Amino acid sequence: MKKIGLILLAGVFLAANLSAQSDTASVRPIRQWLKKNERFVPVFKTMVQLWGIYSRGMEVYDTDQKKYERVDDRLNLLLRRARLVVAGEPYANLSYTVVFYYDQIGRDILASGVGGPNKADPDAGIWDAFFQWKITRNESLNLVGGWFRPQMQRESITSGWATNSFEKSMSQNYLRTHLVGTGPGRAMGVNLGGLAGKGKINLNYNLGLFNPVTTALSGASAGEKFALLWAGRLSLSLGDPEFKKYGISYDVNYFSQRKGISLDMNASRQGETDLFKNSVAYGPGLLLNWGPLNMDGEWIWMERDGERKLADGQMRSFTSKSGTGHVRAGVNVPAGRFVIEPTFMVMRFSGAMGAEEQADAAAVKNSFGEETTCDAGLNWYLDGKNLKVMIHYTWRYGDPGDAGDGSLANMFFSQSGLGAVRRGDWLGLGVNAIF
Repeated sequence: MKKIGLILLAGVFLAANLSAQSDTASVRPIRQWLKKNERFVPVFKTMVQLWGIYSRGMEVYDTDQKKYERVDDRLNLLLRRARLVVAGEPYANLSYTVVFYYDQIGRDILASGVGGPNKADPDAGIWDAFFQWKITRNESLNLVGGWFRPQMQRESITSGWATNSFEKSMSQNYLRTHLVGTGPGRAMGVNLGGLAGKGKINLNYNLGLFNPVTTALSGASAGEKFALLWAGRLSLSLGDPEFKKYGISYDVNYFSQRKGISLDMNASRQGETDLFKNSVAYGPGLLLNWGPLNMDGEWIWMERDGERKLADGQMRSFTSKSGTGHVRAGVNVPAGRFVIEPTFMVMRFSGAMGAEEQADAAAVKNSFGEETTCDAGLNWYLDGKNLKVMIHYTWRYGDPGDAGDGSLANMFFSQSGLGAVRRGDWLGLGVNAIF
């Protein structure tokens, strides 16, 4: 009985002690968690491009008759791009961005524009999803991680709402498929970047490491042979700087508020995969804003080393080479409260033209042949890049080289969901809005 009493007394003492500890813990926490931003509120933004394009001269290759057949000229109304953005800064210097897409609604596969087929039952998905951590007190060192575009080639990393041609230069797609294997150009990775300098001389640098899986033969895995993609750029700004705060989103038109030039150098490399032995890309770019004048351009060389078996059983080692880029210019003209900007752009892709070199390119999934696009038109800015009305005309030309008719040589000759085409010209009227 005495033992039972001692056990009960010990139990009461232990419970009282635990209760006291609990009360003490509630008054003085044993851990000091990172303090959240008291002003944190998620920001929601919608981005829409409502376009109407009248296309002419589109031709589709008839595999039975072995020739191209012209389709009817047509008006196509579509949501070229449509996005929902959720962003915020839950902790000091730590922010996030998630972008959902529901693009190409209403797209006619036989219209001359670019992109996938009509989506009568539209799908949606993740376009971007990344965090950004400002490591230093100034803007010199930042870490970005998640699903986003490798920071290479200005056209690829500039939003379709910021460029001043009707459609973005399709030089971006040639580079994106070279880097990660898809037109959207996103991959999982991390990137270190920042700003340095002061006054009239400034630097913007980026260096990222990514693991694209779509450059493999399977398209769903990095493959048996694994190699990471390195991609980066260095931009020297003379005169007024492009940025005061680091980010991975860029502008073209500063509405006559900038007098400066940015000189870029881009480079990337991926080692051996199931598809190629080595893959590199490199080249210069620039952005010039001088009062009302806006001008940008670049040229990127792309190379892939590979090998393929010849008809006699011998293995052929090769380097497949191509290049792509654009030049674009516009001038801001005051129009009362608003701005009108006439613009002109030329885009060029140049790949292998001979039969043997084209077979090399096909073996490592490179485009070949040639393509040229010209765009001319007017932009009417009602609220900067937040609300813009456009009317432009686009001409496109292509040459498949020795591959001849019916080849899927490059973007001019291929249409997703359809096959071999000769892409026509088009007149576009559009409204780009950010709310």
